[in-house]
This record gives sequence, C-alpha cells and structure tokens, in this order.
Amino acid sequence: MIRRGLFLLIVSLLCTAAACETDLIEDAGFQLWCGERLCSWDLEQGSIRKVSTWHTNDYGVDLVGPQVVLSSDARGTASSLRIEVTSDIEETATVSFEIDEDGDGQIDWSVRIPPSDGYVSRVWNPDQPVGLNGIFYIRKSGEGRAVLARVRASR
Repeated sequence: MIRRGLFLLIVSLLCTAAACETDLIEDAGFQLWCGERLCSWDLEQGSIRKVSTWHTNDYGVDLVGPQVVLSSDARGTASSLRIEVTSDIEETATVSFEIDEDGDGQIDWSVRIPPSDGYVSRVWNPDQPVGLNGIFYIRKSGEGRAVLARVRASR
C-alpha cells in the first residue's frame, strides 16, 4: 500500500512538472507543410523552402534570399519564457527571433541567432519578465544559408 501511494505521488509530481512547460508556438519543428508553404507560420516577406535537417524525414525551413520574415501568433500567454532554437546559419546571414508581446506592431524583445557550422541548439531565457500574448517573428537578412530545424518558445 505504501509503495502504491509513493508511486502515485511520483507520477503526480512528474505530470505537474510536465504541465508547467507549455509550447507557445504551434509548429515549433516546421513539420506541418501545406504544399510549398508552412501551415502554421505566415510568410510576410521573401521565400522559404522545405528541406531535410539532420534526418531525411525531419524537416526544417530554409529562409531563401536576402530578406525573409515569418510570423506566428502566440498560443496563450506567459509571464516567463524559455526560447530554444536549433539552426544551421552561415556567417553571411543574420537571423533573429523577435517577440511583439501584445501584437501592436512594435518588437519588444529580440535575440540574434548566432551562425553555426551544422545544426546547433541554443537556449535563451529573457533577462526581464516577458508578458506575452502576441506574435513571434523570425527575421533573416543577408544572402547566406539559414535553415531552422526548431524554434520553440515555452513557459
């Protein structure tokens, strides 16, 4: 009886901890494509292409050309934020992840995704609390190759 109670307590704690982290971007892994466009992201400027990343069946998005802007509405609100990006970006491309907290058209928080040689994963936790109920942007400038395998924002 004590073992069963202990087991239920552990399962309850694990479920609670898992529920604490909620994805705020619908297709963080760029897996959902509607033909030649992403289903859950809006292409606001430029061109994109579906590409394989570390595996032929794991897709990412190639930001094609010198100017590309993607946007996605936040799925919920958050008072704290964790951002994880897995990307392969050449030195000649500048890519940033931006947040418009309340959808008013003003960027409230931005981080440059550093260049990498191969797929590298990086995590950011904004210094200040982020009150979020707005729009996420991915912005590329420059001619270099920029492929994103995952962009995850969670609370």
